[in-house]
Amino acid sequence: MLKHPIAALPWLALFLLVGCIENGPDFQVLAPEQGQLIRDLDKFQVEIQISEEAYDPESVAAFVNGIPLELLASLGGGYSGILPRGLGLGLEPSNQLLVSATRLDDGSSRVRTVEFSWEPLAPDLEFQEQFVQAPPPVETANLEILHTEGRRQNALLEVTFREGFAAPKQIPYRADDQTVFILSDNGLGDDPFAGDGVFTARVDFDFENYRERKSRELLSLALREEGPDELEFSGREIVAKKPLALGPALAALSSPTSLTLVPVAAAAATIDSERALMVRDLSVVADPSRTFDPCDIDGDGLTGNPNGAWSFKTLMSQMANTTATGIPLEVFVKQWLAGWAQNFDTLNGGSISGDWIVNDDVVPDREPGLISSIVTPWPKTSAGALDMDKAPFRLLAIVNRVDLRDAVGYGASTASAGELRFVFGLLDMNSCTPDRMSAIFEYTVQANTCHDVINYAQEWEDLDLVHAPFPATPGYLSHLQSITDPVVAPGAAPLEPNGSSIGQVRTSEVTMNNPWELREFTLQQMPLGTPVQNVLRMDTTKQTPDINFTLNSGMQPTLTNYINSNLVDICNEEHVVPNTWMGMPFMAGRADFFPDTHFWAPGILGSAACSNDDIRFKFSVNTCSGCHGADAIDPGIDPHFYHVDPTSPPGSPVGLSRFLTGTGGSPIPDPSPTIGGAARDFADLDRRATDLQDLLATGCLKLTLSAASMVGAVH
Repeated sequence: MLKHPIAALPWLALFLLVGCIENGPDFQVLAPEQGQLIRDLDKFQVEIQISEEAYDPESVAAFVNGIPLELLASLGGGYSGILPRGLGLGLEPSNQLLVSATRLDDGSSRVRTVEFSWEPLAPDLEFQEQFVQAPPPVETANLEILHTEGRRQNALLEVTFREGFAAPKQIPYRADDQTVFILSDNGLGDDPFAGDGVFTARVDFDFENYRERKSRELLSLALREEGPDELEFSGREIVAKKPLALGPALAALSSPTSLTLVPVAAAAATIDSERALMVRDLSVVADPSRTFDPCDIDGDGLTGNPNGAWSFKTLMSQMANTTATGIPLEVFVKQWLAGWAQNFDTLNGGSISGDWIVNDDVVPDREPGLISSIVTPWPKTSAGALDMDKAPFRLLAIVNRVDLRDAVGYGASTASAGELRFVFGLLDMNSCTPDRMSAIFEYTVQANTCHDVINYAQEWEDLDLVHAPFPATPGYLSHLQSITDPVVAPGAAPLEPNGSSIGQVRTSEVTMNNPWELREFTLQQMPLGTPVQNVLRMDTTKQTPDINFTLNSGMQPTLTNYINSNLVDICNEEHVVPNTWMGMPFMAGRADFFPDTHFWAPGILGSAACSNDDIRFKFSVNTCSGCHGADAIDPGIDPHFYHVDPTSPPGSPVGLSRFLTGTGGSPIPDPSPTIGGAARDFADLDRRATDLQDLLATGCLKLTLSAASMVGAVH
């Protein structure tokens, strides 16, 4: 920015000009906002937007409580100002900002005024870092709207937490650098009664945004030919479905005085999942400038660009980050492929038999299948190396998983806005046909504040709202790349291995050998490498115990003990499967799949809120084996084990499971041998769509009240 000193105008003259205030878009005070509560004096900043075609830039002046600010000007009419620290100026409990400028057409002055307050956080008030990944378990949350005109300090939030949760008397939540609200049960301020278990906070709620979004959703639903259904979810399962009552829904938006935020109301999906959640249209995933397919599976006569933004080679190169780590790309890829090769190095995950050992789980090597299915058919360079420009993996889908976000505002540490995923399918280079293997690159989307998460989610919704229908326009493709590039770029996560934001790479395959299995890889230090050299090495398959704990009758009591010891968390889908249980390795080194794959053990108990059927299901469906097996896929109807099918016919978008698209009139039967539970319905893309809609409608409140049920989710 260019430094732009502004001459001070007399305070009294500015005060007399208040009557000239106008609200035209050519002159706006962006920050602070009317009614805003400022918490951090060091980060206080005034932001002004003004048209240089309509106003004299030399005349722009700003005062806080009569004290002039020095403004910094930027191109396009932007100005920012900070308090002059040299004068020792501080904010007061109540403050007034006045900004003035002279119009060029008639020489008259215009003034904008903003009233805002300042209240620093109490020194003994602490953010709860543990709540970022494990949010407080909210039982109920209701919002009383005090006024609808502004969006600062305009509503009261009342929250109760689940029985047994030891909540501190005050819980601060940071929406942005300046905005912090405090859930309190101390009987002070807006909280009427101390110790009654009802936590109260004065919060910011953008009612106009909420009403505009909900009205737009209802209009979209009203225009559909088929009557829309509202779906109610519990975790991933549909637990209720009812036709939308459009009239009452519109009436409820006219002048509401309160909103129920938890439990989440049933809703109908209006966001197009094909454009904003699970992008698989060939005009995107086979875009010749951004993707690569050495076999031209889509049949358009183009193989694409191996150096495209979304190609297998490019994403692997960015993970390797050779410039910073010194790891050649081919070495990085070979280290990943070595996860199926023989490994006799007992100090680095191997064994004397050549099998891999992950958390004491024996993961058999598949070297013959690796060589015959991948290494030998992979085109080679003239030097005999794997030709990365002809990598046998084609892009199948780009996936937005903002539903896996953290509750970012409870702590100061970096959290996430969920995951960005790229799904690749292996190609059989002997026949140039799709093979039975997928590889999912799952990136953590870095986020520091609630607004980071909201802005990221908004970009995805805009993909659907702003651009023309598929086939994808150049604008859509550029917009999507502008979302993905910052996440996958080298150095996107400076504190993570290789500076990469990759969380894990997961594979599902049967092409190398039986049984069908899923493996998970994370960046770990390369054997004999330096501390900054990390490669993809096998890790535990999260949320999934060793399958023998359900198949082996001698090991079943351990699984029963874990489940019965964690009934409340499992019922609420907040459990995190540990590496060990009862002193023995528990988490699996790989997830095996076979007909009727699921988790069950005799003696599973129920809880006050969940039957033993519900407990078994909620535990099993959150494992890799159950989610890709009989808990979410009907072996008699659905293709086995894939939610995104890499063997889909060439020339068409990749096929999706009914778990994603909707089970309709044929729910998934319960596979347990003795419980004989209820059949279950799913429509996970609709769940993700309604979650995104709710997030963008309720903003930071949605993140404050984040359902912890997705904390351990990986599917």
